[in-house]
Amino acid sequence: MQRKASLRGALLVLLIIITILSLGILVYGAPPHLPILLAAIVVTLYAASLKISYETLEKQIVSSVSYGVIPILILLMIGILIGLWLLGGTVQTITYYGLQVLSPTYFLATTVIITAVVALMTGSSLSAIGTIGVSLMGVSIGMGADPAMTAGAIVSGAIFGDKLSPLSDTTNLAAATAKVDLFEHIRHMLWTTIPALILTLVIFLFIGYGNQNGSNASLADVQELILVLDQEFFIHILTVLSPLVIIVLAAMKVRPLPALAAGMFVAVCTAFYTVPGLQVSALLDAMYGGYEANTGHAAIDELLSLGGLEDMLFGVSLIIIALSFGGLIQATGITEALIRGIQSVLKSRGNTIASTLASCFGVNFVTGEQYLSILLPGQMYEDAYKKHHLHPKNLSRTLEDGGTILHPLIPWGIIGAFVMTTLNVDFTYVFYTFLSIVTPFIALLYAYTGWTLTTRKVES
Repeated sequence: MQRKASLRGALLVLLIIITILSLGILVYGAPPHLPILLAAIVVTLYAASLKISYETLEKQIVSSVSYGVIPILILLMIGILIGLWLLGGTVQTITYYGLQVLSPTYFLATTVIITAVVALMTGSSLSAIGTIGVSLMGVSIGMGADPAMTAGAIVSGAIFGDKLSPLSDTTNLAAATAKVDLFEHIRHMLWTTIPALILTLVIFLFIGYGNQNGSNASLADVQELILVLDQEFFIHILTVLSPLVIIVLAAMKVRPLPALAAGMFVAVCTAFYTVPGLQVSALLDAMYGGYEANTGHAAIDELLSLGGLEDMLFGVSLIIIALSFGGLIQATGITEALIRGIQSVLKSRGNTIASTLASCFGVNFVTGEQYLSILLPGQMYEDAYKKHHLHPKNLSRTLEDGGTILHPLIPWGIIGAFVMTTLNVDFTYVFYTFLSIVTPFIALLYAYTGWTLTTRKVES
Protein backbone atom coordinates (compact mmCIF):
# COMPACT_ATOMS: atom_id res chain seq x y z
CA MET A 1 0.00 0.00 0.00
CA GLN A 2 1.34 3.45 -0.99
CA ARG A 3 2.47 5.63 1.93
CA LYS A 4 2.86 9.40 2.21
CA ALA A 5 6.27 11.02 2.47
CA SER A 6 7.15 11.88 6.07
CA LEU A 7 8.78 15.14 7.13
CA ARG A 8 11.84 13.26 8.39
CA GLY A 9 12.17 11.32 5.14
CA ALA A 10 11.62 14.43 3.02
CA LEU A 11 14.31 16.33 4.97
CA LEU A 12 16.78 13.45 4.56
CA VAL A 13 16.15 13.24 0.80
CA LEU A 14 16.39 17.03 0.50
CA LEU A 15 19.75 17.01 2.29
CA ILE A 16 21.07 14.34 -0.08
CA ILE A 17 19.79 16.29 -3.11
CA ILE A 18 21.44 19.52 -1.94
CA THR A 19 24.71 17.65 -1.33
CA ILE A 20 24.68 16.06 -4.79
CA LEU A 21 23.83 19.31 -6.58
CA SER A 22 26.33 21.38 -4.57
CA LEU A 23 29.22 18.95 -5.04
CA GLY A 24 28.44 18.29 -8.69
CA ILE A 25 27.85 21.87 -9.87
CA LEU A 26 29.82 24.07 -7.45
CA VAL A 27 32.75 21.83 -6.46
CA TYR A 28 33.38 19.68 -9.53
CA GLY A 29 31.95 22.06 -12.13
CA ALA A 30 29.81 19.40 -13.81
CA PRO A 31 26.98 20.40 -16.14
CA PRO A 32 23.73 20.46 -14.10
CA HIS A 33 22.31 17.54 -16.09
CA LEU A 34 24.41 14.86 -14.39
CA PRO A 35 23.93 15.89 -10.72
CA ILE A 36 20.18 16.20 -11.34
CA LEU A 37 20.07 12.69 -12.84
CA LEU A 38 21.93 11.32 -9.81
CA ALA A 39 19.52 13.13 -7.50
CA ALA A 40 16.61 11.69 -9.50
CA ILE A 41 17.89 8.17 -8.76
CA VAL A 42 17.84 8.97 -5.03
CA VAL A 43 14.25 10.23 -5.27
CA THR A 44 13.21 7.14 -7.24
CA LEU A 45 14.63 4.87 -4.54
CA TYR A 46 12.74 6.86 -1.91
CA ALA A 47 9.56 6.52 -3.99
CA ALA A 48 10.09 2.75 -4.09
CA SER A 49 10.34 2.70 -0.28
CA LEU A 50 6.96 4.45 -0.18
CA LYS A 51 5.49 1.72 -2.46
CA ILE A 52 4.82 4.26 -5.24
CA SER A 53 4.45 2.41 -8.54
CA TYR A 54 6.69 3.12 -11.51
CA GLU A 55 3.60 3.86 -13.61
CA THR A 56 2.68 6.67 -11.18
CA LEU A 57 6.16 8.14 -11.41
CA GLU A 58 6.13 7.92 -15.19
CA LYS A 59 2.77 9.68 -15.50
CA GLN A 60 3.93 12.49 -13.22
CA ILE A 61 7.14 12.90 -15.24
CA VAL A 62 5.15 13.24 -18.45
CA SER A 63 2.76 15.72 -16.82
CA SER A 64 5.64 17.79 -15.45
CA VAL A 65 7.55 17.87 -18.73
CA SER A 66 4.42 19.06 -20.52
CA TYR A 67 4.78 22.40 -18.69
CA GLY A 68 8.08 22.93 -20.49
CA VAL A 69 6.93 22.24 -24.05
CA ILE A 70 6.18 25.89 -24.90
CA PRO A 71 9.40 27.25 -23.31
CA ILE A 72 11.36 24.57 -25.17
CA LEU A 73 9.77 25.57 -28.49
CA ILE A 74 10.49 29.23 -27.71
CA LEU A 75 14.10 28.34 -26.92
CA LEU A 76 14.52 26.46 -30.22
CA MET A 77 12.91 29.23 -32.26
CA ILE A 78 15.09 31.87 -30.61
CA GLY A 79 18.15 29.75 -31.45
CA ILE A 80 17.10 29.76 -35.11
CA LEU A 81 16.39 33.51 -34.93
CA ILE A 82 19.83 34.28 -33.49
CA GLY A 83 21.44 32.36 -36.36
CA LEU A 84 19.38 34.33 -38.86
CA TRP A 85 20.06 37.68 -37.16
CA LEU A 86 23.80 37.06 -37.19
CA LEU A 87 23.70 35.98 -40.82
CA GLY A 88 21.63 39.02 -41.84
CA GLY A 89 23.50 41.55 -39.69
CA THR A 90 20.85 42.30 -37.02
CA VAL A 91 23.08 41.71 -33.99
CA GLN A 92 25.99 43.44 -35.74
CA THR A 93 23.89 46.55 -36.47
CA ILE A 94 22.54 46.83 -32.91
CA THR A 95 26.03 46.24 -31.51
CA TYR A 96 27.52 48.84 -33.90
CA TYR A 97 25.12 51.60 -32.86
CA GLY A 98 25.00 50.47 -29.24
CA LEU A 99 28.76 50.86 -28.89
CA GLN A 100 28.45 54.45 -30.12
CA VAL A 101 25.39 55.48 -28.13
CA LEU A 102 25.57 53.61 -24.81
CA SER A 103 27.99 54.84 -22.17
CA PRO A 104 30.08 52.23 -20.32
CA THR A 105 29.30 54.01 -17.04
CA TYR A 106 25.53 53.72 -17.46
CA PHE A 107 25.45 50.59 -19.63
CA LEU A 108 24.38 48.06 -16.97
CA ALA A 109 21.62 50.29 -15.57
CA THR A 110 20.45 51.11 -19.12
CA THR A 111 20.41 47.39 -19.92
CA VAL A 112 18.01 46.77 -17.02
CA ILE A 113 15.62 49.46 -18.28
CA ILE A 114 15.72 48.40 -21.94
CA THR A 115 15.11 44.74 -21.14
CA ALA A 116 12.33 45.62 -18.69
CA VAL A 117 10.47 47.61 -21.36
CA VAL A 118 10.71 44.78 -23.90
CA ALA A 119 9.56 42.18 -21.33
CA LEU A 120 6.67 44.41 -20.25
CA MET A 121 5.52 44.71 -23.87
CA THR A 122 5.97 41.03 -24.72
CA GLY A 123 4.87 39.56 -21.40
CA SER A 124 7.73 37.10 -21.63
CA SER A 125 11.11 37.24 -19.92
CA LEU A 126 12.32 34.51 -22.29
CA SER A 127 11.50 36.58 -25.37
CA ALA A 128 13.19 39.67 -23.91
CA ILE A 129 16.33 37.73 -22.96
CA GLY A 130 16.50 35.92 -26.29
CA THR A 131 15.98 39.01 -28.48
CA ILE A 132 17.24 42.33 -27.13
CA GLY A 133 19.28 40.49 -24.49
CA VAL A 134 21.47 38.82 -27.11
CA SER A 135 22.21 42.16 -28.77
CA LEU A 136 23.02 43.81 -25.43
CA MET A 137 25.46 40.99 -24.68
CA GLY A 138 27.18 41.91 -27.93
CA VAL A 139 27.45 45.54 -26.86
CA SER A 140 28.78 44.50 -23.43
CA ILE A 141 31.54 42.36 -24.89
CA GLY A 142 32.51 45.24 -27.16
CA MET A 143 32.78 47.48 -24.09
CA GLY A 144 34.77 44.90 -22.18
CA ALA A 145 32.06 44.41 -19.55
CA ASP A 146 31.78 41.22 -17.49
CA PRO A 147 29.41 38.86 -19.40
CA ALA A 148 27.97 37.37 -16.19
CA MET A 149 27.30 40.86 -14.82
CA THR A 150 25.60 41.91 -18.06
CA ALA A 151 23.51 38.73 -18.05
CA GLY A 152 22.44 39.56 -14.49
CA ALA A 153 21.32 43.02 -15.61
CA ILE A 154 19.43 41.53 -18.58
CA VAL A 155 17.64 38.97 -16.41
CA SER A 156 16.82 41.57 -13.72
CA GLY A 157 15.12 43.80 -16.28
CA ALA A 158 13.37 40.88 -17.99
CA ILE A 159 11.93 39.55 -14.72
CA PHE A 160 10.72 43.00 -13.67
CA GLY A 161 8.93 43.60 -16.99
CA ASP A 162 7.49 40.09 -17.04
CA LYS A 163 6.02 40.42 -13.53
CA LEU A 164 4.21 43.67 -14.31
CA SER A 165 2.89 42.58 -17.69
CA PRO A 166 -0.76 41.42 -17.90
CA LEU A 167 0.39 39.21 -20.81
CA SER A 168 2.68 37.12 -18.59
CA ASP A 169 1.60 33.53 -18.01
CA THR A 170 3.09 33.29 -14.52
CA THR A 171 1.58 36.62 -13.48
CA ASN A 172 -1.82 35.37 -14.56
CA LEU A 173 -1.18 32.03 -12.83
CA ALA A 174 -0.32 33.68 -9.49
CA ALA A 175 -3.46 35.83 -9.60
CA ALA A 176 -5.63 32.84 -10.52
CA THR A 177 -4.08 30.60 -7.83
CA ALA A 178 -4.76 33.18 -5.09
CA LYS A 179 -8.21 33.96 -6.57
CA VAL A 180 -7.54 37.68 -7.01
CA ASP A 181 -8.14 40.11 -9.88
CA LEU A 182 -5.15 40.26 -12.26
CA PHE A 183 -4.73 44.03 -12.25
CA GLU A 184 -5.24 44.23 -8.49
CA HIS A 185 -2.45 41.66 -8.19
CA ILE A 186 -0.15 43.69 -10.47
CA ARG A 187 -0.81 46.92 -8.55
CA HIS A 188 -0.01 45.18 -5.26
CA MET A 189 3.24 43.83 -6.69
CA LEU A 190 4.46 47.38 -7.31
CA TRP A 191 5.21 47.66 -3.58
CA THR A 192 8.00 45.07 -3.86
CA THR A 193 9.08 45.28 -7.50
CA ILE A 194 9.54 49.09 -7.75
CA PRO A 195 11.85 49.35 -4.70
CA ALA A 196 13.70 46.25 -5.94
CA LEU A 197 14.15 47.86 -9.36
CA ILE A 198 15.42 51.11 -7.82
CA LEU A 199 17.95 49.25 -5.66
CA THR A 200 19.05 47.20 -8.68
CA LEU A 201 19.62 50.35 -10.74
CA VAL A 202 21.55 51.99 -7.89
CA ILE A 203 23.81 48.94 -7.56
CA PHE A 204 24.52 48.81 -11.29
CA LEU A 205 25.14 52.57 -11.41
CA PHE A 206 27.58 52.19 -8.53
CA ILE A 207 29.35 49.37 -10.39
CA GLY A 208 29.41 51.50 -13.56
CA TYR A 209 31.00 54.45 -11.78
CA GLY A 210 33.45 52.12 -10.07
CA ASN A 211 34.58 50.75 -13.44
CA GLN A 212 34.72 54.18 -15.08
CA ASN A 213 38.50 54.35 -15.31
CA GLY A 214 38.75 50.85 -16.77
CA SER A 215 36.06 51.67 -19.32
CA ASN A 216 37.84 54.82 -20.49
CA ALA A 217 41.08 52.85 -20.88
CA SER A 218 39.35 50.48 -23.33
CA LEU A 219 37.96 53.29 -25.53
CA ALA A 220 40.51 52.51 -28.27
CA ASP A 221 39.37 48.87 -28.29
CA VAL A 222 35.74 49.95 -28.67
CA GLN A 223 36.64 52.16 -31.65
CA GLU A 224 38.50 49.24 -33.21
CA LEU A 225 35.44 46.99 -32.83
CA ILE A 226 33.22 49.63 -34.42
CA LEU A 227 35.62 49.86 -37.37
CA VAL A 228 35.72 46.07 -37.86
CA LEU A 229 31.93 45.81 -37.72
CA ASP A 230 31.59 48.60 -40.30
CA GLN A 231 34.12 47.00 -42.67
CA GLU A 232 33.11 43.35 -42.39
CA PHE A 233 29.32 43.46 -42.14
CA PHE A 234 26.27 45.08 -43.70
CA ILE A 235 25.20 47.69 -41.14
CA HIS A 236 21.72 48.87 -42.06
CA ILE A 237 18.51 49.83 -40.28
CA LEU A 238 16.65 47.20 -42.35
CA THR A 239 18.36 44.45 -40.35
CA VAL A 240 16.47 45.42 -37.16
CA LEU A 241 13.07 44.97 -38.83
CA SER A 242 12.73 41.40 -37.54
CA PRO A 243 13.06 42.18 -33.79
CA LEU A 244 10.83 45.24 -34.26
CA VAL A 245 8.12 43.03 -35.79
CA ILE A 246 8.32 40.68 -32.80
CA ILE A 247 8.03 43.54 -30.29
CA VAL A 248 5.10 45.17 -32.15
CA LEU A 249 3.20 41.87 -32.42
CA ALA A 250 3.79 41.18 -28.72
CA ALA A 251 2.44 44.65 -27.88
CA MET A 252 -0.64 43.68 -29.90
CA LYS A 253 -1.00 40.66 -27.56
CA VAL A 254 0.10 38.08 -30.12
CA ARG A 255 1.44 35.01 -28.30
CA PRO A 256 5.24 34.38 -28.33
CA LEU A 257 5.37 31.47 -30.79
CA PRO A 258 3.41 33.17 -33.61
CA ALA A 259 5.31 36.43 -32.98
CA LEU A 260 8.67 34.64 -33.17
CA ALA A 261 7.55 32.81 -36.33
CA ALA A 262 6.68 36.15 -37.95
CA GLY A 263 10.05 37.57 -36.90
CA MET A 264 11.75 34.53 -38.38
CA PHE A 265 9.96 35.02 -41.72
CA VAL A 266 11.00 38.70 -41.84
CA ALA A 267 14.60 37.76 -40.95
CA VAL A 268 14.73 35.27 -43.83
CA CYS A 269 13.37 37.82 -46.30
CA THR A 270 15.75 40.62 -45.24
CA ALA A 271 18.75 38.25 -45.23
CA PHE A 272 18.49 37.86 -49.02
CA TYR A 273 18.84 41.63 -49.31
CA THR A 274 21.57 42.19 -46.72
CA VAL A 275 23.75 39.21 -47.76
CA PRO A 276 24.69 39.45 -51.46
CA GLY A 277 24.50 36.10 -53.28
CA LEU A 278 23.06 34.28 -50.29
CA GLN A 279 22.46 30.60 -51.00
CA VAL A 280 19.55 28.68 -49.46
CA SER A 281 22.00 26.09 -48.11
CA ALA A 282 23.89 28.80 -46.20
CA LEU A 283 20.61 30.10 -44.82
CA LEU A 284 19.62 26.63 -43.58
CA ASP A 285 23.09 26.08 -42.08
CA ALA A 286 22.77 29.30 -40.05
CA MET A 287 19.28 28.29 -38.86
CA TYR A 288 20.41 24.87 -37.65
CA GLY A 289 24.10 25.12 -36.85
CA GLY A 290 24.35 28.86 -36.14
CA TYR A 291 26.59 31.51 -37.65
CA GLU A 292 30.38 31.44 -37.66
CA ALA A 293 32.23 34.75 -38.06
CA ASN A 294 35.61 34.83 -39.80
CA THR A 295 36.82 38.42 -39.61
CA GLY A 296 40.26 37.68 -38.19
CA HIS A 297 39.42 39.78 -35.13
CA ALA A 298 39.28 37.40 -32.14
CA ALA A 299 36.78 39.39 -30.05
CA ILE A 300 34.37 39.87 -32.95
CA ASP A 301 34.62 36.24 -34.07
CA GLU A 302 33.91 35.00 -30.52
CA LEU A 303 31.01 37.41 -30.13
CA LEU A 304 29.30 36.58 -33.41
CA SER A 305 29.85 32.80 -33.63
CA LEU A 306 26.73 31.37 -32.02
CA GLY A 307 23.04 30.71 -32.56
CA GLY A 308 21.18 28.03 -34.43
CA LEU A 309 18.82 25.32 -33.27
CA GLU A 310 21.71 22.99 -32.43
CA ASP A 311 23.17 25.53 -30.00
CA MET A 312 19.98 25.36 -27.92
CA LEU A 313 20.09 21.61 -27.28
CA PHE A 314 22.09 22.03 -24.05
CA GLY A 315 19.28 24.13 -22.61
CA VAL A 316 16.53 21.90 -24.00
CA SER A 317 18.04 18.76 -22.48
CA LEU A 318 18.53 20.51 -19.13
CA ILE A 319 14.90 21.69 -19.07
CA ILE A 320 13.61 18.19 -19.85
CA ILE A 321 15.79 16.56 -17.19
CA ALA A 322 14.98 19.20 -14.56
CA LEU A 323 11.23 19.00 -15.22
CA SER A 324 11.37 15.19 -15.09
CA PHE A 325 13.13 15.46 -11.74
CA GLY A 326 10.44 17.88 -10.58
CA GLY A 327 7.81 15.32 -11.57
CA LEU A 328 9.49 12.67 -9.41
CA ILE A 329 9.60 15.09 -6.47
CA GLN A 330 5.92 15.88 -6.87
CA ALA A 331 4.93 12.20 -7.20
CA THR A 332 6.68 11.29 -3.94
CA GLY A 333 5.03 14.15 -2.04
CA ILE A 334 8.35 15.52 -0.75
CA THR A 335 7.42 19.18 -1.26
CA GLU A 336 4.03 18.73 0.41
CA ALA A 337 5.69 17.07 3.43
CA LEU A 338 8.16 19.93 3.77
CA ILE A 339 5.46 22.59 3.47
CA ARG A 340 3.29 20.76 6.04
CA GLY A 341 6.25 20.85 8.41
CA ILE A 342 6.76 24.57 7.87
CA GLN A 343 3.08 25.31 8.50
CA SER A 344 3.52 24.48 12.19
CA VAL A 345 5.23 27.88 12.69
CA LEU A 346 2.45 29.94 11.08
CA LYS A 347 1.46 31.74 14.27
CA SER A 348 1.83 35.28 12.93
CA ARG A 349 1.36 37.16 9.67
CA GLY A 350 5.12 37.67 9.37
CA ASN A 351 5.87 33.97 9.79
CA THR A 352 3.13 33.06 7.33
CA ILE A 353 4.58 35.27 4.60
CA ALA A 354 8.16 34.24 5.42
CA SER A 355 7.16 30.58 5.23
CA THR A 356 5.45 31.16 1.88
CA LEU A 357 8.63 32.76 0.52
CA ALA A 358 10.75 29.87 1.82
CA SER A 359 8.35 27.28 0.39
CA CYS A 360 8.29 28.94 -3.04
CA PHE A 361 12.07 29.07 -3.17
CA GLY A 362 12.33 25.51 -1.86
CA VAL A 363 10.04 24.18 -4.59
CA ASN A 364 12.09 26.14 -7.13
CA PHE A 365 15.37 24.75 -5.79
CA VAL A 366 14.25 21.14 -5.53
CA THR A 367 12.20 20.91 -8.73
CA GLY A 368 13.55 23.74 -10.92
CA GLU A 369 9.92 24.45 -11.84
CA GLN A 370 8.45 27.96 -11.54
CA TYR A 371 4.84 26.91 -12.14
CA LEU A 372 4.93 24.45 -9.23
CA SER A 373 6.55 27.14 -7.06
CA ILE A 374 3.32 29.11 -7.48
CA LEU A 375 0.73 26.33 -7.48
CA LEU A 376 1.82 24.16 -4.52
CA PRO A 377 2.44 26.92 -1.93
CA GLY A 378 -0.55 28.86 -3.24
CA GLN A 379 -2.90 25.95 -2.59
CA MET A 380 -1.37 24.97 0.75
CA TYR A 381 -1.15 28.47 2.32
CA GLU A 382 -4.55 29.79 1.27
CA ASP A 383 -6.21 28.89 4.59
CA ALA A 384 -3.32 30.39 6.62
CA TYR A 385 -3.84 33.78 4.94
CA LYS A 386 -7.58 33.55 5.65
CA LYS A 387 -6.83 32.72 9.29
CA HIS A 388 -4.81 35.93 9.66
CA HIS A 389 -7.43 37.93 7.70
CA LEU A 390 -4.92 38.76 4.96
CA HIS A 391 -6.33 39.73 1.58
CA PRO A 392 -5.61 37.14 -1.15
CA LYS A 393 -3.52 39.69 -3.05
CA ASN A 394 -0.93 39.40 -0.27
CA LEU A 395 -0.68 35.72 -1.11
CA SER A 396 -0.48 36.30 -4.88
CA ARG A 397 2.28 38.91 -4.41
CA THR A 398 4.26 36.61 -2.12
CA LEU A 399 3.94 33.74 -4.60
CA GLU A 400 5.58 35.96 -7.21
CA ASP A 401 8.22 37.35 -4.81
CA GLY A 402 9.31 33.88 -3.69
CA GLY A 403 8.43 31.91 -6.81
CA THR A 404 8.86 33.42 -10.27
CA ILE A 405 11.11 36.32 -9.23
CA LEU A 406 13.53 33.90 -7.50
CA HIS A 407 13.32 31.30 -10.28
CA PRO A 408 16.21 32.78 -12.36
CA LEU A 409 18.55 32.10 -9.40
CA ILE A 410 18.18 28.34 -10.02
CA PRO A 411 20.66 27.39 -12.81
CA TRP A 412 18.80 24.15 -13.59
CA GLY A 413 15.42 25.88 -13.90
CA ILE A 414 13.82 26.85 -17.21
CA ILE A 415 15.07 30.44 -17.15
CA GLY A 416 18.50 29.44 -15.83
CA ALA A 417 19.01 26.93 -18.63
CA PHE A 418 17.70 29.46 -21.14
CA VAL A 419 20.05 32.22 -19.93
CA MET A 420 23.17 30.05 -19.91
CA THR A 421 22.42 28.71 -23.38
CA THR A 422 21.17 31.88 -25.08
CA LEU A 423 23.60 34.38 -23.54
CA ASN A 424 26.54 31.95 -23.46
CA VAL A 425 27.40 32.47 -19.77
CA ASP A 426 27.90 30.13 -16.81
CA PHE A 427 25.84 29.96 -13.63
CA THR A 428 27.73 32.88 -12.02
CA TYR A 429 25.21 35.27 -13.62
CA VAL A 430 22.94 34.52 -10.63
CA PHE A 431 25.23 36.57 -8.34
CA TYR A 432 24.41 39.69 -10.39
CA THR A 433 20.67 39.17 -10.78
CA PHE A 434 20.11 41.78 -8.10
CA LEU A 435 16.37 42.24 -8.64
CA SER A 436 15.78 38.61 -7.69
CA ILE A 437 18.19 38.84 -4.75
CA VAL A 438 16.76 41.96 -3.07
CA THR A 439 13.02 41.31 -3.64
CA PRO A 440 12.52 38.68 -0.90
CA PHE A 441 14.23 40.94 1.67
CA ILE A 442 11.79 43.73 0.82
CA ALA A 443 8.92 41.24 1.12
CA LEU A 444 10.20 40.14 4.55
CA LEU A 445 10.43 43.77 5.69
CA TYR A 446 6.78 44.27 4.80
CA ALA A 447 5.83 40.94 6.38
CA TYR A 448 7.16 41.79 9.83
CA THR A 449 6.36 45.51 9.87
CA GLY A 450 2.90 45.22 8.34
CA TRP A 451 3.66 47.88 5.71
CA THR A 452 1.64 47.47 2.49
CA LEU A 453 -0.19 44.40 3.85
CA THR A 454 -3.91 44.55 3.11
CA THR A 455 -6.42 42.91 5.40
CA ARG A 456 -9.81 41.53 4.44
CA LYS A 457 -13.10 41.96 6.23
CA VAL A 458 -13.95 39.19 8.67
CA GLU A 459 -16.86 37.19 7.31
CA SER A 460 -19.66 37.03 9.83
